[in-house]
Amino acid sequence: MQPSTVRCGSAGIVLPIDEMEQSELTVPDTVYGTFRLPSFVRAVTEAPEFVRLKYLKQLGVSNAVFGTARHTRYDHSLGACYLSGRLLDAVNKTLNPPVTEDERKCVMLAAALHDIGHGPFSHLWEKFVEVYGAPWRHERSSVELAQRVLDRLENVSVKQIALICALIRGDAADLLTSDRQFLAHIVSSDVDVDRCDYLQRDAHHVPGVIEPSRPFRQMFDRVRVVTVEGKARLAYHWQDYPLVYEMACARQAFHRRCYQDVEVLGAELMMLDVMHEAERAGFRFTRDGNSEPLSKVHDKPELFRYLNDNITSELAASKLPGLDRAKALIARLQSKDLYKEVIRFSIDMIEEVNKFNHQQGKPIVAQAFRYVKSTKQWFGSFNVTFYKPSQTKGDDDDDVAVVSLEEARDLNHSNTVTGESAEEIKEYIIYCTDTNPAVHSAAQQYFAKLRGGSAAKES
Repeated sequence: MQPSTVRCGSAGIVLPIDEMEQSELTVPDTVYGTFRLPSFVRAVTEAPEFVRLKYLKQLGVSNAVFGTARHTRYDHSLGACYLSGRLLDAVNKTLNPPVTEDERKCVMLAAALHDIGHGPFSHLWEKFVEVYGAPWRHERSSVELAQRVLDRLENVSVKQIALICALIRGDAADLLTSDRQFLAHIVSSDVDVDRCDYLQRDAHHVPGVIEPSRPFRQMFDRVRVVTVEGKARLAYHWQDYPLVYEMACARQAFHRRCYQDVEVLGAELMMLDVMHEAERAGFRFTRDGNSEPLSKVHDKPELFRYLNDNITSELAASKLPGLDRAKALIARLQSKDLYKEVIRFSIDMIEEVNKFNHQQGKPIVAQAFRYVKSTKQWFGSFNVTFYKPSQTKGDDDDDVAVVSLEEARDLNHSNTVTGESAEEIKEYIIYCTDTNPAVHSAAQQYFAKLRGGSAAKES
């Protein structure tokens, strides 16, 4: 009888599974130190669709403002995969029957592949594509590319692939029995390995935004499975409530100070203008005989798997006529000569922006929208369960009580609950695209008069 095989890597190398079992992936990581992942994860990481993640920065163009924000979706995906294994190990300390090897494989592969469908510059690509048709989200392409990768692995069944893709989409509950529903919340939920990793990783690479009291991943050390309304759920120890709350505060703080920082939004507008200029010039992304405008590449998985942040280098080197402004903007981004803020409004000013640009005969100003939920809004919507061990038994015993979010908060009244609380932010920011200070000043005066008029009407 021939041994089972697995095909891995872009060259289609075939190895017996018994060899692969001895070929774990060793990952030297800046956040967790060196860790090891199973061979079935290694096979996935050698696929060209996954290797592409090495060339997608986790925080898009944020490095134009925060120079150290150069970590990648590849780093994050392996980190989330590692955390999923760590969480499953903790669950198995008390779960009966324990998580099976089949379940572990599906969860860990879903964690590894959950971001494989991201476009260049992270979520910015979703904003770009939206302008040219129906809204697109990276989860759709993640499932498509994950399917392509998994179809080439001979040791992953059709049933397993269906569950992995459902775990990525966030609708795996339909494929799980009531006692296994908790598996659906490991990769995609309000408190999951994805969010835990990116907050820790972003905090490491963009220091000064948050200062966690302890690593967020420690909340997984005491996680266990409880039954709520007949369905199994992940539950966190009531004493870890402060850490869960702190993670909610951290997410809000990162949106306010980094993800939606005013300068970062200005850099995003510049990169969007680069892509729109390429679209207007008729640029087509071409690989292996396939060719599409940038706005349509996501519809062709065989082409999308090659698209990454290096698209700017390709545009900068292109001989296609009509790319002069795109090339100038790329040079400005590289030298951190970003669009400068003009003024902020509480209402949408796009009509006035368009009117002003029409008067000037060229796009002098641009508008970005900034919306950050308050800490209370974010944490109040968290769907998270806590538990409290029995007074007479240890944490490893089955006798535990489910504790609500409010009860966990009250139980922790004597413990320090850290994390910065902040109010909701909702504003429209106008930027000047021109480098001439006189042009910036003229735009500032024009919109300041409009804001004064708006304020007078409101009063």
